[in-house]
Parts: sequence; C-alpha cells; structure tokens
Amino acid sequence: VTIGDATHSTKAWMNFMIVKSLSPYNDIIGRPGLKAIQAVPSTVHVMLKFPTEEGIVTIRSPLLIPTECALVNTSSVTPGEKKAHPTNLTVPLHPNFLDQEVVVGGSLSDKGRTELCALLKRNLDIFAWQPSDMTRVPRSVAEHRLDVREGCPPIRQKKRGQAPERTKAIQAEVEKLVEAGIMREVYYHDWLSNPVMIKKHNGSWRMCVDFTNLNKACPQDCYSLPEIDWKV
Repeated sequence: VTIGDATHSTKAWMNFMIVKSLSPYNDIIGRPGLKAIQAVPSTVHVMLKFPTEEGIVTIRSPLLIPTECALVNTSSVTPGEKKAHPTNLTVPLHPNFLDQEVVVGGSLSDKGRTELCALLKRNLDIFAWQPSDMTRVPRSVAEHRLDVREGCPPIRQKKRGQAPERTKAIQAEVEKLVEAGIMREVYYHDWLSNPVMIKKHNGSWRMCVDFTNLNKACPQDCYSLPEIDWKV
C-alpha cells in the first residue's frame, strides 16, 4: 500500500479482508496498518500525519466527503431481503410426561425432524424425567460437609408461628417437594429448622430455611452460597 503523492509517500504491506457489502469507503485501515506506516490520525481535524524520508506528511480531507459518508444509508440504496426465521417446534417425547416437551429446530426438514424425534424416543432412559431418575454424584467423587467450628454447641430454635397466607404457601411447597421425591418426612426430637417465607415479585412465595445459627458456627469464607438451602 502506497500512501501519499509521487514526491511524498510511504509504503507498507497490509492485509485486507474483502467483504461483499456496499460501503461509502474504499478501504478501512485498522490499527496494524496505522502502526506499519507510523501514522497518527485525527478524526476531529479530519487529517492523517505520517513520517516519510522527506519529512512529516499531512493529508487533509475536505469536510464534504466524511459528511457524505455519514449520511449514506446503505439500507435505502439496496433494501435487504428480510429472511423469515423458522419457528422452533415443541414435541412431547415421553408418554408419561407429556408436559415436558423438547424444543426441535424449525429449520430441520420433515424427514430430519422425524428421525431426530425417533432417535430421542429410543433413548428415553438417558434423560432425567423426574428427580428419582437423577443418578446423583457418588460420595467417592464429591461429598458435602459442614465446616463447623470445634466446640460449638447445638442450638435448638424455637418454633415460630406463621401467618395463614404463609402457612398455606409452606404446605403447598412441602407437598410439591414430597411428591417429587426431593423431601421425605423425618422426626427430630431436639432439632427444629424454621422456614422463612420470602415473597417473590409475581406475588408467590418462596420457602427458605433460617441458617443464622449455622452461619455463626461455621467460619466465613470467600465462597458465598446464595442458595444455601439447595446445598444443605
């Protein structure tokens, strides 16, 4: 690339990427190209300075050219064709869990969609359709434990009363967890975990557990657990 006129110019090798698209510019020189010719551009003054053997060369551009380039609307010159994106399809696979649908790309042909659904139905046992289908992590691989300080005595919390609205939400949440197999009924004579109800933005309730005493008994680390009720 030669920049300048016959008496004041500089040369440098540059790599250009050719893009098949209309543009108001002949070419665009990036930072590697400017570094190759040691040029200093100024968009405010619409000029470019670079050194040559004869001295510093300044190239000025009339204000008309950048103004015209800024006003060019390529979309009005050649209106692009708006391609319609195919809509993805939802397909139920498991006969016992029809509410759990799988999203299939709408760009697939009818034959490809049929073959994909047939392949997924032949391998239904690979997917976890309910909590009992999850294989869990073996204890030899990973095991969670509470890093409780040595000498901390056990603390029994007092039972807290809940408002009728919160009691109803707790009962519905517990029934849902028991039905899914995530929770089971146990009996503790000296230990009690008090639920804490937090109202969501949509008006529903979220049931959490009060871990205040547990947090006091464990040393603080830099790995916070915002969803500690999922981990314990």
